[in-house]
Amino acid sequence: MMKTTLTCTLTVALLAGCAPSKPITARSVPVDNHTARNALDWPGSYDGTLPCADCPGIRIRLTLMKDGRYERTTQYLDRQEQPETVAGGFSWESDGSTIRLDASGDSQRYFIAENQVTLLYRDGTRPTGPLAPHYVLRRAQ
Repeated sequence: MMKTTLTCTLTVALLAGCAPSKPITARSVPVDNHTARNALDWPGSYDGTLPCADCPGIRIRLTLMKDGRYERTTQYLDRQEQPETVAGGFSWESDGSTIRLDASGDSQRYFIAENQVTLLYRDGTRPTGPLAPHYVLRRAQ
């Protein structure tokens, strides 16, 4: 009987110590509407080298401007002497973290994250597997 009382008392004391000091209500939970779109740090240039089946890689630089314009420079290494540059506009997808380039940019989609941009597959999914890190463009210094 003494062990049971002691066990119950300790359990109640532990549970009371873990209880929140202020009740949680719908108003006390912050609403986080933060997306890449409304962040102030996404404009800028991003660099990387994408995988290529029959060349050492595709060097790419994507520059995003706050007014919805972009400039993308690509160069197939060991195949092109000069990079190719296209410019146009982009639009935000409904998730607030993905952009889609216009027809000049082949309607390519990119996922925007902090200090990096990920080139998405045509179906809008992120690359997976061992080559996935090569599809990430890092903010240029």
